[in-house]
Amino acid sequence: SHALELVAKAGGKPPRTREEYSKLLLKMERERDVALVSSLAEEVLAKSSAVDELVAKLPGMNRTKNGQMTRIKDLLNQNKVAAEALENAYAEAESRRDEVRRVLSKVTCEALGIEEEI
Repeated sequence: SHALELVAKAGGKPPRTREEYSKLLLKMERERDVALVSSLAEEVLAKSSAVDELVAKLPGMNRTKNGQMTRIKDLLNQNKVAAEALENAYAEAESRRDEVRRVLSKVTCEALGIEEEI
């Protein structure tokens, strides 16, 4: 309990005066504060180290700023090329779809004996 802890901190002798009690209480609070600050400092250092490790593992951290900018330009260029290829593929797909629809319509009309309106 708190009283036993106080007596133990006083070397086994209970405080005899209010002043001794206040000094002993202040000493115990300081010791607790030192322990808490030490514990928090260790935790902060551990978390800081963990953050440093994570940052070191980020892609591009081993590149210079110029190297990073060059990589960004390369990626933007690759993205542009891929976008153009996608647009071309889409246009080709639309064209083929329209052609299939025309042929299908023509074949269907011929099979049903319907004249297409042109």
